[in-house]
Amino acid sequence: MAYNACAMRRTRLIPLAVWCRERGIPQSTARKMIGEGRLRAEKLGDRWMVVEDLPDTGPLTGAVVLTLFTHAGGAGKTSLTRDLGYEMASRGKRVLLVDMDPQANLSAWLGVEDPPDGDTALPVFEGKNLPAPKPVFPNLDLIPANIELARAEVLLSREPHNAFALRGALKRVREEYDLILVDSLPSLGSLAVAAALAGDGLVVPVELSRKGLQAFRAVVQVAEGYAQALERLGLWGSEPFIRLVVPTHAEGTARDREVLALLRERVSQAVPVGEPLHRRPAVYREAQTKGVPVQLAGGEEAARELRALGDLLERVLLREEVAA
Repeated sequence: MAYNACAMRRTRLIPLAVWCRERGIPQSTARKMIGEGRLRAEKLGDRWMVVEDLPDTGPLTGAVVLTLFTHAGGAGKTSLTRDLGYEMASRGKRVLLVDMDPQANLSAWLGVEDPPDGDTALPVFEGKNLPAPKPVFPNLDLIPANIELARAEVLLSREPHNAFALRGALKRVREEYDLILVDSLPSLGSLAVAAALAGDGLVVPVELSRKGLQAFRAVVQVAEGYAQALERLGLWGSEPFIRLVVPTHAEGTARDREVLALLRERVSQAVPVGEPLHRRPAVYREAQTKGVPVQLAGGEEAARELRALGDLLERVLLREEVAA
C-alpha cells in the first residue's frame, strides 16, 4: 500500500451550519475565523466542513466488509455506496470504496474517470495485489473501475476458484480501515459473485415498487447460496448473509407504505431494515455532475436520511453506541 492508514490522524467532518448552530455562532463569524486560520475547515463541494480531531483509539481492529448488491439496476445501489461511504468517513471512520462495476459510475461520480487498468481491481484476478487506493475525500479512499474490468469475467470463467480472489485481497488491507464497501455490478455473473463473496455479507437496496420486491426475492435466494458456499469452506456461521436492507426511491405515497410493509414482512427478523431514502432527482443529478456525495450537493433532507442510516449501520453492524 502507498501509506499506512492505521497511523493516520483520525478526524471527523461537521457541516459549518451544524457547527455554528451547536455553538450559537453566526456563520459569518465562523467564516471569518476560517479566513484568519482560527478554525480548521475544508471546502468540499458546495459545503464548508469543520475538521475536528478525534481521540486516538489505537490501531484499527479490522474493517467490516459489506457488498452493496442487487441484480436489478436502478435501485440506487451506487449512489448509496458513495453516500453511505462518505457519511461514515465524515464521522471519522477510515472507509474504502471498491468499484466492481465495469460501467464505473461510482468512480465517475467521485471524480475519477478512465483510471489505468492497474489502478482497478482487475490485477487481483490476474494473481496480483490490490492496487493502492486513491484518496477522494478526507478518510475516504477508492479503488476505481473502468470498462476493462469486464475482462475479469473472462478470467473467472477460466479459473472459477478465483471467485475468492477479491475476498483474499481485501483481507490483506482490512486492518487499514474501519469499513470497506464494495459496489457490485447489477448482475448475477461471475464478477458479481466475486464481489458478493468478498466480505461480511450484503447490503441490499430495494426500490419501493413491485419490481423492487420481485428483485429482492431473487437476491434472497442467491444470498442463501452464497452463505452455503462460504459455510462449506468454514468461512461463514449461522447469521443471515443479507446484513442490511435499505428501501430506496420512496415518494411518500400510500403505495410506498404498502410496499414497505410487504418488504418488512419478507425480511428476516434478524436483518435490520433502514428507513426509506426518498427520490430526489434534482439533488442527485447535481451530486453526479459535481462528482461529490449528495450530502455535499445541497441535499439537506437526503443528508438527514443518510445520518439516520449511518446511525443504524454503526449500531447493528459496527457494534458501536450512537449518541442520542
